[in-house]
Amino acid sequence: MTWSVPKRIATILLAILGIIYPVLVYFGLTVFSPQIILIGLLILVLLRAASFALQKRYGPAGLAVLVAVIVAAGGIASELVAIRFYPVIVSLTMGMVFTVTLFTERPMVERLARLKMPDLDAYSVAYTRKLTKVWIGFFALNAMIATWTALYASMEIWTLYNGLLSYGLIGILFIGEWPVRRFLRARHDRKTGNNIETP
Repeated sequence: MTWSVPKRIATILLAILGIIYPVLVYFGLTVFSPQIILIGLLILVLLRAASFALQKRYGPAGLAVLVAVIVAAGGIASELVAIRFYPVIVSLTMGMVFTVTLFTERPMVERLARLKMPDLDAYSVAYTRKLTKVWIGFFALNAMIATWTALYASMEIWTLYNGLLSYGLIGILFIGEWPVRRFLRARHDRKTGNNIETP
Protein backbone atom coordinates (compact mmCIF):
# COMPACT_ATOMS: atom_id res chain seq x y z
CA MET A 1 0.00 0.00 0.00
CA THR A 2 1.49 3.33 -1.04
CA TRP A 3 1.23 6.49 1.02
CA SER A 4 -1.16 7.96 -1.55
CA VAL A 5 -3.90 5.48 -0.62
CA PRO A 6 -4.03 6.39 3.11
CA LYS A 7 -4.01 10.07 2.14
CA ARG A 8 -6.97 9.52 -0.17
CA ILE A 9 -8.84 7.59 2.51
CA ALA A 10 -8.15 10.36 5.03
CA THR A 11 -9.34 12.99 2.56
CA ILE A 12 -12.57 11.10 1.90
CA LEU A 13 -13.20 10.59 5.62
CA LEU A 14 -12.63 14.29 6.35
CA ALA A 15 -15.01 15.22 3.53
CA ILE A 16 -17.68 12.86 4.88
CA LEU A 17 -17.28 14.29 8.39
CA GLY A 18 -17.73 17.77 6.93
CA ILE A 19 -20.92 16.72 5.16
CA ILE A 20 -22.51 15.07 8.19
CA TYR A 21 -21.25 17.80 10.54
CA PRO A 22 -24.74 19.13 11.48
CA VAL A 23 -25.90 15.64 12.46
CA LEU A 24 -22.75 15.09 14.51
CA VAL A 25 -23.35 18.40 16.29
CA TYR A 26 -26.99 17.58 16.99
CA PHE A 27 -26.19 14.28 18.69
CA GLY A 28 -22.85 15.46 20.06
CA LEU A 29 -24.44 18.25 22.09
CA THR A 30 -26.42 15.65 24.04
CA VAL A 31 -23.12 14.26 25.33
CA PHE A 32 -20.49 17.01 25.11
CA SER A 33 -20.38 20.71 25.92
CA PRO A 34 -20.41 23.30 23.09
CA GLN A 35 -16.77 24.05 23.90
CA ILE A 36 -15.72 20.45 23.22
CA ILE A 37 -17.74 20.40 19.97
CA LEU A 38 -16.08 23.67 18.89
CA ILE A 39 -12.62 22.27 19.57
CA GLY A 40 -13.52 19.19 17.53
CA LEU A 41 -14.72 21.40 14.67
CA LEU A 42 -11.48 23.39 14.69
CA ILE A 43 -9.45 20.17 14.63
CA LEU A 44 -11.54 18.90 11.69
CA VAL A 45 -11.06 22.11 9.71
CA LEU A 46 -7.33 22.25 10.40
CA LEU A 47 -6.93 18.60 9.39
CA ARG A 48 -8.74 19.50 6.17
CA ALA A 49 -6.27 22.35 5.67
CA ALA A 50 -3.36 19.97 6.25
CA SER A 51 -4.86 17.51 3.76
CA PHE A 52 -5.04 20.23 1.10
CA ALA A 53 -1.49 21.33 1.89
CA LEU A 54 -0.18 17.77 1.48
CA GLN A 55 -1.80 17.74 -1.96
CA LYS A 56 -0.06 21.07 -2.67
CA ARG A 57 -3.45 22.77 -2.99
CA TYR A 58 -2.37 25.82 -1.08
CA GLY A 59 -5.34 27.98 -2.03
CA PRO A 60 -7.96 25.65 -0.45
CA ALA A 61 -5.59 25.05 2.47
CA GLY A 62 -5.40 28.79 3.14
CA LEU A 63 -9.18 29.10 2.94
CA ALA A 64 -9.60 26.26 5.43
CA VAL A 65 -7.23 28.01 7.83
CA LEU A 66 -9.20 31.24 7.37
CA VAL A 67 -12.43 29.40 8.19
CA ALA A 68 -10.80 27.99 11.35
CA VAL A 69 -9.72 31.48 12.41
CA ILE A 70 -13.23 32.89 11.87
CA VAL A 71 -14.85 30.02 13.78
CA ALA A 72 -12.34 30.37 16.62
CA ALA A 73 -12.95 34.12 16.80
CA GLY A 74 -16.71 33.53 16.92
CA GLY A 75 -16.21 30.97 19.64
CA ILE A 76 -14.77 33.65 21.91
CA ALA A 77 -18.22 35.26 22.01
CA SER A 78 -20.30 32.07 22.00
CA GLU A 79 -19.24 28.49 21.35
CA LEU A 80 -22.77 27.45 20.41
CA VAL A 81 -23.26 30.28 17.91
CA ALA A 82 -19.85 29.58 16.35
CA ILE A 83 -20.79 25.91 15.98
CA ARG A 84 -24.10 26.74 14.31
CA PHE A 85 -22.55 29.36 12.03
CA TYR A 86 -20.06 26.96 10.45
CA PRO A 87 -22.38 26.08 7.51
CA VAL A 88 -22.88 29.82 6.92
CA ILE A 89 -19.14 30.39 6.75
CA VAL A 90 -18.71 27.47 4.36
CA SER A 91 -21.40 28.80 1.99
CA LEU A 92 -19.96 32.31 2.10
CA THR A 93 -16.47 30.95 1.44
CA MET A 94 -17.66 28.93 -1.55
CA GLY A 95 -19.54 31.94 -2.88
CA MET A 96 -16.44 34.08 -2.47
CA VAL A 97 -14.28 31.56 -4.33
CA PHE A 98 -16.74 31.37 -7.22
CA THR A 99 -17.03 35.16 -7.29
CA VAL A 100 -13.27 35.70 -7.41
CA THR A 101 -12.97 33.39 -10.43
CA LEU A 102 -15.38 35.64 -12.36
CA PHE A 103 -12.56 38.19 -12.49
CA THR A 104 -10.10 35.69 -13.92
CA GLU A 105 -9.79 34.29 -17.41
CA ARG A 106 -11.76 31.18 -16.51
CA PRO A 107 -14.68 31.17 -14.02
CA MET A 108 -15.04 28.19 -11.70
CA VAL A 109 -17.64 26.28 -13.72
CA GLU A 110 -15.57 26.64 -16.88
CA ARG A 111 -12.55 25.23 -15.07
CA LEU A 112 -14.60 22.25 -13.93
CA ALA A 113 -16.11 21.78 -17.39
CA ARG A 114 -12.68 21.75 -19.04
CA LEU A 115 -11.64 18.82 -16.88
CA LYS A 116 -14.05 16.73 -18.94
CA MET A 117 -14.01 18.69 -22.19
CA PRO A 118 -10.82 20.75 -22.65
CA ASP A 119 -12.00 22.38 -25.90
CA LEU A 120 -15.04 24.54 -25.22
CA ASP A 121 -16.60 26.71 -27.91
CA ALA A 122 -17.56 30.36 -27.38
CA TYR A 123 -21.16 29.47 -26.48
CA SER A 124 -20.05 26.99 -23.80
CA VAL A 125 -17.60 29.49 -22.32
CA ALA A 126 -20.35 32.12 -22.06
CA TYR A 127 -22.73 29.55 -20.57
CA THR A 128 -20.27 28.44 -17.89
CA ARG A 129 -19.78 32.07 -16.85
CA LYS A 130 -23.55 32.48 -16.42
CA LEU A 131 -23.75 29.19 -14.53
CA THR A 132 -20.97 30.34 -12.21
CA LYS A 133 -23.16 33.37 -11.36
CA VAL A 134 -26.09 31.03 -10.68
CA TRP A 135 -23.99 29.07 -8.18
CA ILE A 136 -22.88 32.32 -6.54
CA GLY A 137 -26.55 33.24 -6.11
CA PHE A 138 -27.26 29.81 -4.66
CA PHE A 139 -24.44 30.05 -2.11
CA ALA A 140 -25.65 33.52 -1.09
CA LEU A 141 -29.23 32.29 -0.63
CA ASN A 142 -28.05 29.20 1.22
CA ALA A 143 -25.93 31.35 3.53
CA MET A 144 -28.94 33.55 4.33
CA ILE A 145 -31.15 30.57 5.16
CA ALA A 146 -28.37 28.95 7.19
CA THR A 147 -27.94 32.23 9.08
CA TRP A 148 -31.64 32.25 9.95
CA THR A 149 -31.47 28.66 11.19
CA ALA A 150 -28.37 29.48 13.26
CA LEU A 151 -29.93 32.52 14.93
CA TYR A 152 -33.63 31.73 15.27
CA ALA A 153 -34.42 28.09 14.54
CA SER A 154 -34.35 25.13 16.90
CA MET A 155 -31.49 22.64 16.78
CA GLU A 156 -33.81 20.21 15.01
CA ILE A 157 -34.59 22.65 12.20
CA TRP A 158 -30.94 23.77 12.01
CA THR A 159 -29.84 20.15 11.65
CA LEU A 160 -32.56 19.31 9.13
CA TYR A 161 -31.74 22.19 6.83
CA ASN A 162 -27.95 22.23 7.06
CA GLY A 163 -27.57 18.47 7.28
CA LEU A 164 -30.12 17.42 4.65
CA LEU A 165 -32.20 20.04 2.84
CA SER A 166 -29.28 22.21 1.74
CA TYR A 167 -27.62 19.17 0.13
CA GLY A 168 -30.92 18.32 -1.52
CA LEU A 169 -31.03 21.82 -3.01
CA ILE A 170 -27.48 21.40 -4.28
CA GLY A 171 -28.51 18.14 -5.92
CA ILE A 172 -31.58 19.72 -7.49
CA LEU A 173 -29.50 22.54 -8.95
CA PHE A 174 -26.76 20.20 -10.11
CA ILE A 175 -29.12 17.68 -11.75
CA GLY A 176 -31.74 20.18 -12.88
CA GLU A 177 -29.14 22.23 -14.73
CA TRP A 178 -28.46 19.38 -17.16
CA PRO A 179 -31.81 19.42 -19.05
CA VAL A 180 -31.77 23.23 -19.04
CA ARG A 181 -28.30 23.19 -20.56
CA ARG A 182 -29.40 20.68 -23.22
CA PHE A 183 -32.46 22.77 -24.11
CA LEU A 184 -30.53 26.04 -24.36
CA ARG A 185 -27.77 24.40 -26.40
CA ALA A 186 -30.27 22.88 -28.82
CA ARG A 187 -32.00 26.24 -29.24
CA HIS A 188 -28.66 27.94 -29.86
CA ASP A 189 -27.69 25.34 -32.44
CA ARG A 190 -31.00 25.76 -34.27
CA LYS A 191 -30.53 29.53 -34.44
CA THR A 192 -26.95 29.29 -35.67
CA GLY A 193 -27.60 26.35 -38.00
CA ASN A 194 -25.05 24.12 -36.29
CA ASN A 195 -27.48 21.22 -36.38
CA ILE A 196 -27.98 21.40 -40.15
CA GLU A 197 -26.28 18.55 -41.90
CA THR A 198 -24.07 19.44 -44.81
CA PRO A 199 -24.41 17.38 -47.99
